[in-house]
Amino acid sequence: MPVAIDNMRFFRAGPAALIARLCDVLKITEIIDAVVEWDPVQCHLSPGTRVKALIINLLVDREALYHVERFFENQDLEVLFGTEQQIRAEDFNDDALGRALDKLFASGQLKKLFSSIALTAAATHNVPIEGIHVDTTSISVQGAYEGEGDLDITFGFSKDHRPDLKQFLIGLTVNKDGLPILGQSLDGNTSDKSWYPQVIEELVQNFSPAKLKEIIFVADCALVTKDNLALLVQEEENKPALQFISLLPENFGLNKEIKAEAFHTGAWQEIGNLSQKEDAARYKSQSFVREIDGKDFRLIVVHSTTLDKRKEKSLLKKWAKQKETLAKAARELSRRPFACDADARKAIELFCQEYRHQPFIFKGTVTEEIESSYAKRGRPKKEEQPQNTVVYHAYIQVDEDPEAMAQEKDLASTFVLITNLMDTAAYPDGEVLKEYKEQNAVERQFRFLKQPVLLGPIFLKNKDRVEAMSFVFQLALLVAAYLEYRVRKNLEQQEAPLILPGKRKSTNPTARALLEMFDYLLVVKQGPDRALINYHGTEVIRALELAGFGKEIYLFPPSGGG
Repeated sequence: MPVAIDNMRFFRAGPAALIARLCDVLKITEIIDAVVEWDPVQCHLSPGTRVKALIINLLVDREALYHVERFFENQDLEVLFGTEQQIRAEDFNDDALGRALDKLFASGQLKKLFSSIALTAAATHNVPIEGIHVDTTSISVQGAYEGEGDLDITFGFSKDHRPDLKQFLIGLTVNKDGLPILGQSLDGNTSDKSWYPQVIEELVQNFSPAKLKEIIFVADCALVTKDNLALLVQEEENKPALQFISLLPENFGLNKEIKAEAFHTGAWQEIGNLSQKEDAARYKSQSFVREIDGKDFRLIVVHSTTLDKRKEKSLLKKWAKQKETLAKAARELSRRPFACDADARKAIELFCQEYRHQPFIFKGTVTEEIESSYAKRGRPKKEEQPQNTVVYHAYIQVDEDPEAMAQEKDLASTFVLITNLMDTAAYPDGEVLKEYKEQNAVERQFRFLKQPVLLGPIFLKNKDRVEAMSFVFQLALLVAAYLEYRVRKNLEQQEAPLILPGKRKSTNPTARALLEMFDYLLVVKQGPDRALINYHGTEVIRALELAGFGKEIYLFPPSGGG
């Protein structure tokens, strides 16, 4: 609880005021209130104000819904929401927040609302929307969920590696800086393959044909199906063919064929490094044109000097299993007697032929042995002599073939990009590869979204409220993304890096690291006057300024309300 001593109050401010001002800059409250139906006479606070409160809570303290009221008891509500309304902590109790979520869902426009807020934010910040990246992530939940609901919370492929839990999905479309452009909640068993046509449709709805021609659609290999490829290159009255870059799946027929051709011709073009890191991979490539269902596509075989750790682990595991299988087969062969040397050598030849495609060297030898046996089974008679027979045994020594393993590792270090950017002068291989590698932008946002301290367990029993809360999660991610973007852009204009907690220097701080910088901020208020204390040096104030604000956002309520 706030402490009152001689008309003095202390607030655990943290990054709350910063998050509140970012919400205002992104016009979250006013866009929601303009779309969601609510009655100002009956409702003390608008749905947009309560959503803003949830976003602040999610990014600052990450409490469950029924703790939000307690969280705001320790916050300076005038600084966060303005003085036009007398706002109290109890205005954010779980019932009030639940009703706000109900109103959000009842609008039936959560997807449209998010795109409206995100695109308004992009326009405000003059954000380039050229290369866009799309992907989904799963949100695991516990418990039963009441009501029918539009969102199917069910079992599906878990990207959390929790197949025992039900889930729903969040799909995001971001630009190369990781700034969300489009977002939506999806059923827990939605496949990426079936979702991509929805994203394409949403792009067509939100952008003019002229703008669509400038966009390059980047996605993972789930995009590459014959139906999706046809949809991308199909030209209609209000939809030009979309430029795209994706990864050709390993199980796609052309994949092995085009890799084999690349290694056969050996006409590699050097791309070099895409990163300034010392251990950064070097790339080289070859381009080919191939027809799929009557349309030409450009296939770029890319070779990396660094093998993905997961692929390397998989290769080592495969080789160990192969060697074990070969050793067992060799032991079984050695136990078989042959009547002549030729038969034993033929068996060795067949063994080598059967396993010739595996990266091992076989050394076969034949030994002549004398086996003794008796004419009848059972215990021989005392005077009975054994019969000696000459037999032949085939022995095979299995050794690793370093050259073959190196070739196999080399092949595993290649991947194939598919695109309809056919002009190699305008879009050389290196530029296409670089654009594809920016797919990390959406994955980075998911890593932030999946932080347990942000999401935690979802204790909402009603499916509709879960879907509305998922929308709030996406907005929280949007706010954090713009905090990161604003700081990084302004930091580019300065020579000195930002000093993060732990005296870490950074020229591209993450949203999480920035939020942590403000964790211990306290505000003391005496009468109408406020003072900011416990901010551990000038770097915290510098980070505020890099975000486009100053310490006054903690000291004065915003003009015109929050």
